[in-house]
Amino acid sequence: MGLFQSLKKMLTQDTPKQQTPPSTPPSKTTPTKPVMTIEEGMTRLEDAECPYCHANFDKPLTRKKACPECKRDVYVRTLPYTDEKDSVRVAVTEEQVEKIEIAWAKLNGTYEEYVKSKQRYENMKEKLHKQWGKEPSESDIEWHLLMEERIELANERKWGLYRNATLKMAENLYKIPKYDLSLRHYLGVLYIDLNGPNNVMTIDGKPYEDGVDFDPTEPNAFIAPGIIKRIVLLKDKRVPMSHEEVRELFLDEAGQIHTSIRTPLSPEEAWERLKEKEEYWGD
Repeated sequence: MGLFQSLKKMLTQDTPKQQTPPSTPPSKTTPTKPVMTIEEGMTRLEDAECPYCHANFDKPLTRKKACPECKRDVYVRTLPYTDEKDSVRVAVTEEQVEKIEIAWAKLNGTYEEYVKSKQRYENMKEKLHKQWGKEPSESDIEWHLLMEERIELANERKWGLYRNATLKMAENLYKIPKYDLSLRHYLGVLYIDLNGPNNVMTIDGKPYEDGVDFDPTEPNAFIAPGIIKRIVLLKDKRVPMSHEEVRELFLDEAGQIHTSIRTPLSPEEAWERLKEKEEYWGD
């Protein structure tokens, strides 16, 4: 074969095709791992077992309760998780409560706020101890913290958050239990809801001067079904009251709120609006 033919053969040869690397099989989802697992000082809720002495409860706990054997307080918590299927409810010792709360705070990115909250709690505890000359209860500390929080929120014109703090106060009283005062505060939450509370925006750290504090028109004046449910439970079973007695209690509590934070609806106007709602429990 001549030179010309050899070159022609070389140039006309099929260029080898670039090999495509084998496709990578789709990666399988990496199984998630619980953020925290059962350890010393914890027992699964369904086991109904004290995490201190391992004595058995009659049934799984639903809230904080003293062990019938060692008499120590046992708490109920959910272990931190990133996947719902890893959710585990546990009975825990007092020492484990803080560890779980810290893990949740770190997971949710709220650790700094958690530290500040703990510091406020300890400061209030020390303050009440000095004033009373004795150790304050957990509910006492929470109550006074909520009162301070409401004052701050009122000054900042954060009425939606002010309403939420009032709800926490009602829940605090229900747990103690002080059902009569709890009912009064739930009725107060209901009255605030009927006024349509807003969180006034801030400019340069100060509430906007022309911001709207309350808007009692629809849909701002929203009534939470859970609030009505708790009021009905309290008035029917915990502190049985007649319809008229509940009305008088509502007007009294609403009157105090109306005077202190200048809500647009009078107590009587709010009651009449409540009667027009489907959530209203009366005739």
